[in-house]
Parts: sequence; C-alpha cells; structure tokens
Amino acid sequence: MIALDAPLSCKYEHLPALFRAADSASLRAQRDYLSLVKADLMTIILASAVTSVAACSPSLRAGLAITGAVLMLGGVVLTTFLLQQQPDRLWFNARAVADSVKTIAWRYMTCADPFARNLNLREADGQLCKTLDRVLMENRAVGGALGGIDGADEQVTARMREIRQLGTTERLRVYLISRVRDQREWYAAKALDNRRTSGRWLWAVGGTQMGGAIAAIAMVRWPNLEFNLPSVLASLAAAFVAWLQVKRHQELASSYGLAAHELGLSESQSMHVHTDDELSDFVDQAEGAISREHTMWVARRSE
Repeated sequence: MIALDAPLSCKYEHLPALFRAADSASLRAQRDYLSLVKADLMTIILASAVTSVAACSPSLRAGLAITGAVLMLGGVVLTTFLLQQQPDRLWFNARAVADSVKTIAWRYMTCADPFARNLNLREADGQLCKTLDRVLMENRAVGGALGGIDGADEQVTARMREIRQLGTTERLRVYLISRVRDQREWYAAKALDNRRTSGRWLWAVGGTQMGGAIAAIAMVRWPNLEFNLPSVLASLAAAFVAWLQVKRHQELASSYGLAAHELGLSESQSMHVHTDDELSDFVDQAEGAISREHTMWVARRSE
C-alpha cells in the first residue's frame, strides 16, 4: 500500500479559477433555490393556519380570509418565479462545470490522459486551457453567473504545475490524499448525514400525520372548536413531504454511500500503480466513480 505522507497537497485555492467561480455560483444558486422553496411552502402553511380560524366577528373573518388570499397569491408569485428563473438549473449546470473542471485539473496534475507526461509544461498548460475553454463554451448559460474572484486569471496554479512535475509515486500520493481519500471521506460523511436527516424528516411527517388524526377525532368530540387544527397539520405534513422530495435525502444517502465504496475499492488498487500509464488508468477509474455519482445526481434532480 502506498504510504500516504505526500509532501504536497492540493486544496480549494490551488485549483483553477474557473472551478472556484463555478463552485461559488452553484452554491449561491442552491441557496437561492432552497430559500425560495422554503418560502413557498411557508406561505401554504400560514395560509392554511389563517383560514382555519373560526372567527366570530364577520369583519375578523373577512380579514383572515383576505390575509389567507394574500399569502396564497404570494405563493403563486414565488412558484412563478421558480418556474421562470429556474435557479435549480443554474445550480445543476454550475455544479457540472465545477466537477468537470476539477476532474480536468486532476488529470493535468497526475499526467493522466490527455495530459501525458511527454508533453512539456507549455504544451500541457495550453492543452488544459483549451479543455477548460471547451467546458465553458459548452455551458454558456452558466457564464453570466460566474462572478469575479481573487486570482481569477490563474487557471493553471503554481501548485498544479508543481504537482505535475513530481515523480510518478509522488503524484500518486498527492492524488490519493487530496483527491481520492478526501472525496471518499466527503461522500461517506454526506451519506451518513443524509441518512440521519431523512430519518428525522420521516419521523416529523409521521408525527404530524398522527397529530392530525388525533386532532380530527378531537373535533368530533368538541365540534365547536374555533380552530381547524387537522387542516393545518395536513398542510404541514404535505409541506414536509414536499421538502423531502426537494432534498432527496434517501437517494443521496444511497448514491453517496455507493460512491464512497467505489472510491475505496479504487484506492485499494493503488499498490499496483508504478508507471505513468498505470497511474493514468488508475485516475480514469477513480474519476469514473466520481463522474457516475454526479451523473446519477443530475439525472434524479432533473426528473
């Protein structure tokens, strides 16, 4: 087994500026999309709560009805904005660019195909820039969301060149630590987190449904109650289910767990890597596992 004591590491700031810009754009779009969905679901819950009050005064009933209508119209505005602006598409597309650039950068650093060791540094840099430009041209819709960042003109960083010029064994060490092991641990942690979060939300859905059933029975016993709690709890349960569908914790737990195991299997083959060609094949295998997870993620999100 390769000793994982590499003298160098490749961190976030060492990757191409395009990766950092696309990653930031994806995170912003994800935050915006989830915030809008939360607000949309909240309008449904609040409208249900407001219109469930059995007010005695006609003026109060009218006020509550108008408030409920305003809340529902606010939900319509939010839904329309989500449909027209589609921040989720920007989230997915920017993530695709970021992941593609990260894979390309690691291929460059490890001298994997198409950045073979026999290319001199100038040729390899030129090939890298051409490849990054092609990725950007294929995803022009993302271009407007790529804000400026520090060192935005540095697509080939000094650390990337430094790693590329290491020997085969040293490049393998860096790749195992900073790419394979780092990604595998991230997948494993995310799989566990999503599994736990999914369980908590399912308990919340079940608890809300049970509460709604009890409240409905209570209304039979006390028909003059001034608040329609079962209706509110039903809306709340529906909102919880909708949120689960948006976040897809169960599916993410499965796909992340599978990717972590695949990378673990790839890592176990590192002891057989001794030449540049073998390292290139090893990188192909590991990056393929990462690419499959992302492809599955996009496919599920696009359904």
